[in-house]
Amino acid sequence: MEKLLRFKIKGILFGWLLPLLVMGQSEQKPLDYALLHTLDISSAVFTTDQLRNVYTVTKTNEVIKYTPAGQVQFRYNNNTLGALNFIDATDPFNLLLFYPDFRRVILLDRTLSETGAFDLFNLDVIDVPAVGISSDNNLWMYDDIKFILKKIDRNGKVVQASNNLSLVLGKTLMPNFILERNNGLYVNDPEAGILVFDLFGNYTKTIDIKGLTQFQIVDQQLIYWQDGKLNVFNLKSLQTRSLDLALPPGEEQMVRIEKDRLYVRTGPSLNIYQIKSAVD
Repeated sequence: MEKLLRFKIKGILFGWLLPLLVMGQSEQKPLDYALLHTLDISSAVFTTDQLRNVYTVTKTNEVIKYTPAGQVQFRYNNNTLGALNFIDATDPFNLLLFYPDFRRVILLDRTLSETGAFDLFNLDVIDVPAVGISSDNNLWMYDDIKFILKKIDRNGKVVQASNNLSLVLGKTLMPNFILERNNGLYVNDPEAGILVFDLFGNYTKTIDIKGLTQFQIVDQQLIYWQDGKLNVFNLKSLQTRSLDLALPPGEEQMVRIEKDRLYVRTGPSLNIYQIKSAVD
C-alpha cells in the first residue's frame, strides 16, 4: 500500500504550485489564502512532507508529527544524542533526523518508529556540517578534511565520492544543506551558492543563489524563501519568479509550501493556510 501511495504522490504534489507559476507574468500578484490551523512550536526546526503532514521539534528534542488537520498523530523522543537540528521528511515513509553533537543520524518510518541509524562519530572528519539521505537509503555527507562529498552506507563504507572539491572549485566549502532529488544532488553553501552534482558525486555546476539555509525541490522547480518572498527557480529555464504572499511584517519567518498548503513559522507560531486562488 505504501509503494502505491508513493507513485500517486508524485503526480499530485505539484498540482497547486504550477498554477501559481503561470501567474508569474505578474510577479507580485498576491494570493488569496485562509488560515486553517495554528500550532505552537518551541523550536525553529519544522518541516513538512508531500502528504501535508507537519513535523516539529520541542525544546526536549521530541519530534511531533501532525496530520493535515493539525492533530497530533505520532511522537518520537531521544534525549541521549544532544540537540536535533535537522529533519528531512521529503519521503514521508523514510524520515531522516540529524543530531550533529553526537554525529548521529536516525531513520524513522511514517509512524516515527526507528528503522536504522548512521554513526558518523568514528569517521575521520572534524565536523559534519550537513547530511542528506540518498534514494537508495545511504547517506551523503561532506568530508571537511579531504574536501570530498561522500555517500556512505550504514557501516561507514564509502559508496560514492567526489573529487577534491577545493581543487575543483578553487575554495573550500561550508555546506549547511544536502538534498538528493530527481537524479541530482544539491549541496548548499550560503556563501558559494547551490552546487549541483550527479549521483556519482561528479560536480556539474553552481546555481548562483546565496544566503540560504534550506530550500525545496519539486519537479523542476527550486523553491526558497528569501527577503520576504517565496521564490521559484526553474532548473531548466534558469528563470526565477517571485510570489507575493502579502504576509504581515514580523519576526524572521520560515515558509514552506506543499500542494495547496502554505506553512509560515513566525516566532513560536506555525500558521497553516489553505491556498485558494490568486487575487485579481
